Amino acid sequence: MNKYTLLFLMTFMSYHFGSAQINYCNSGRYDAEVFSTVRITSNVNYGSNVDYTGATQALTMDVYEPDSDSLAARPLIVWAHGGSFMGGTKNDGDVTSLCNHFAKRGYVCVSINYRLGMTIPPNQTTATQAVYRAVQDMKASIRFFRKDAVTTNVYKIDTNFIVVGGSSAGAFTALHLAYLDEPSELPAQIDTTLLGGMEGNSGNPGYSSAVNAVVNLCGALGNKTWLHPGDEPLCSMHGTVDNVVPYATAMLNLLNIWAIMVVDGSYSINDYANSIGLTNVMFTYFGQDHVPYSGSLAYMDTTVRFVSNFLYSQLACTPADPNPLPNTFPSTGINNLIGDADGISVYPNPSINQFSVEMKNADEKIENLQMINSCGQIVTEISSTGNKIVLQRNTMPSGIYLLRIQTHSNAYVKRIRLY
Repeated sequence: MNKYTLLFLMTFMSYHFGSAQINYCNSGRYDAEVFSTVRITSNVNYGSNVDYTGATQALTMDVYEPDSDSLAARPLIVWAHGGSFMGGTKNDGDVTSLCNHFAKRGYVCVSINYRLGMTIPPNQTTATQAVYRAVQDMKASIRFFRKDAVTTNVYKIDTNFIVVGGSSAGAFTALHLAYLDEPSELPAQIDTTLLGGMEGNSGNPGYSSAVNAVVNLCGALGNKTWLHPGDEPLCSMHGTVDNVVPYATAMLNLLNIWAIMVVDGSYSINDYANSIGLTNVMFTYFGQDHVPYSGSLAYMDTTVRFVSNFLYSQLACTPADPNPLPNTFPSTGINNLIGDADGISVYPNPSINQFSVEMKNADEKIENLQMINSCGQIVTEISSTGNKIVLQRNTMPSGIYLLRIQTHSNAYVKRIRLY
């Protein structure tokens, strides 16, 4: 049975049991934050599976629900964190913020842990297998809620509207769950006997892992042609100078160290989706690097509002403000945004201990500097009014970091390697 037949049967059955008759519109719910507080249930076990080392790993998630909610069936969003499939957790700031924002809108949100890791140095085979393990775990989390809905019904999910989404590696996971969905499409690197078939062995067998929509935040797909007419609607957001995940079609360099394979970033996915008539929307963070909403209230607000309008439209509702976000860089006094431009020096680079960030134009002053690790987390932030900043490494581990430097009239992206 293919996924379209399955979704039809699910819709038909739910109609006769009443949940398809839910009217999501006209209450403000899902279109705005109508709940002031969120109830979090931490470390819910949704399954287990063997990791890349052969060890069995328990799979856990945190469930975010609108507090004091009396609705009997709520849409579900399953979020996955970033971290290049080598790091990150369900407690990362970007995914927990997304969970809180959308739970306040009335959704039930989940932030999942999934299996991480691959042999070092990684290659196309080991990286592909890591993505697929994450996909299998996300599928298990969806099956968990479908099982709950027909048994104890603790979480009161409307199983006719389940969304998967993620940030960076989490977006890879959501995209591949939805669109790498035919055995004939599986890359040669995926041994289905070894890894557990299309659904995997992460738990809750016998229930559907089908989804109704996908949210891709700064992710990519192994092959854009895995999209087909009639596939799940898609919402994408991505920065034009992303140095971690390609904005269009380019080589994926894991942690900016290892060349893994060519992938199709959000721009290429959007362009192909448009060509085949697949429902999708895209927002471009012009001039911005990887996950600009991480640590930025302004960009998180932009992200939430764009995704919210997309999801509300998928609920067959019309947002109160359908076009609040023109797809241009917001007017914040920044006139030019430059990726790895020549107007700024970072030295010594690579660095062992301390390094300097200096404007080449003596009249241009640094107003803010953020240092971001490979998981998209801000590890250092400095406000300044000078032409030069000297940073100490302190306890930061070795690796490649991104530097976002904002002056009065420009914003720059540079990279620094710490040995």
